[in-house]
Amino acid sequence: MKLRLLALVVLLIAFVSGCEQSPEPGVLSPGQVTPAMLGQVIKVKGKIDTAVENPGGLGGMYLKLGDGQGGVGVRIQDDIWKTFGTEQKAQFQRGKTVTAEGVLFQAGKELVIIYGKTTP
Repeated sequence: MKLRLLALVVLLIAFVSGCEQSPEPGVLSPGQVTPAMLGQVIKVKGKIDTAVENPGGLGGMYLKLGDGQGGVGVRIQDDIWKTFGTEQKAQFQRGKTVTAEGVLFQAGKELVIIYGKTTP
């Protein structure tokens, strides 16, 4: 009887822990972003796979967020990037996880969020 109760408690703890790790409401993973969302403001959380400052000599920052299921670009325009301090810029490094919010558009075949808000 005690063994069954202990097993039940362990299963309950595992279930509750799994529920706590569920994604935030309204936040997509990079693999969930589709062309049907073009022109909409979306919020995406993912790991930075690519981080390029001053891409193509245009200034600003370009990130590629991924989750193993897909990816989405994030473009932080130069005028906004220049307002970030050193500590804030340091959050945008490869391997870090961030949440980006902005309007989704398409650049060639790639889906890209034009920065509105990005948080570590």
